[in-house]
Amino acid sequence: MALLLENDYRELESQGFTYVEDEAQRFLVLYSYPLPKGLYNVEACDVIVIIPENYNQGGNDMFWTHPHLSRLDGKGIPNACAVGGGDNRTFENREFCRWSRHWSEGSSVWKAGVDDISTILRRVTWALNNPDTK
Repeated sequence: MALLLENDYRELESQGFTYVEDEAQRFLVLYSYPLPKGLYNVEACDVIVIIPENYNQGGNDMFWTHPHLSRLDGKGIPNACAVGGGDNRTFENREFCRWSRHWSEGSSVWKAGVDDISTILRRVTWALNNPDTK
């Protein structure tokens, strides 16, 4: 059974994403997610988003990255787990480190039946571009 809606798959393809789904864990794994230049220790990472069972009535509030991201300026990343930390996930024998972000105010609140994979991608991109924001 697919995790997403048909239009979500078209959107992922139109944006050029390579991805895989793990239906048992409800993982959408996005490969080689581009990162802002000059901010992190790598130029791209793989990202896991857990797609809720009630998608698209509910959205995401966390994602996980591999490898563990560190900032080139040496600053920490709030609400992000290190390797071996808290709520990390394993996929393809690799540890993905959690980024906890909550979009529960104002225009960032998930709009049931309206929001879709584009919203999730915007959230992930925003968080990766704004690592100081919780």
